[in-house]
Amino acid sequence: MKRTIPLVIFVGLFSVALVACSSESEPTATLAPTPTQAPPAGADAPPVIPAGADVDRKTAMLLGIDLHRQLWATRPSSNYKFGFQWNVGDYAYERANVEVRVNKSEVIGVGWADNAVKTDGTEPSGFVAPELPDKSSYYSINGLFKLIEEAIDNNPARVSLGFDSVFGFPTSVVIEFPPGSEHRDISFFAAQLVPISGPPE
Repeated sequence: MKRTIPLVIFVGLFSVALVACSSESEPTATLAPTPTQAPPAGADAPPVIPAGADVDRKTAMLLGIDLHRQLWATRPSSNYKFGFQWNVGDYAYERANVEVRVNKSEVIGVGWADNAVKTDGTEPSGFVAPELPDKSSYYSINGLFKLIEEAIDNNPARVSLGFDSVFGFPTSVVIEFPPGSEHRDISFFAAQLVPISGPPE
């Protein structure tokens, strides 16, 4: 009996680790309220949501985002860079690959990636792509989490989310609003996040 209890605890903790570090994208979701039973957090731990509680899909998505934000909070540094690409924009340069640099959780610079495609022939005559990306159009990882949450609060028609399995940051996001909505669709990829030198937070 004494050996069984530690084994049950170990299996429970291992299950929690697998759920928290899943590299699978979150399933595409519509926001029609759907009763959902919350799974227990471990063998001996109480569930995150009380048993029998009805959780609509929007709340479930926000809980999932919060869990990944908690994983992101365990990162070793607030100084990092990552590759990023918006999938929405009128011109190719707005959708081009960039490298975002962050110090003390603030965006300090954005530069074109080596494989950035800044023009694709659809631009008006005489168009010249900017020498550097507009820094104000890009976000730190904390900013991306906030952007996603605000979009979900505005009741989109479709949401698809994917997160990094190690650091928890959002890697692929598609949020679409119904036709005629005042809100703009959000779609992006983020990858290759690595720490960089900089002042401690």
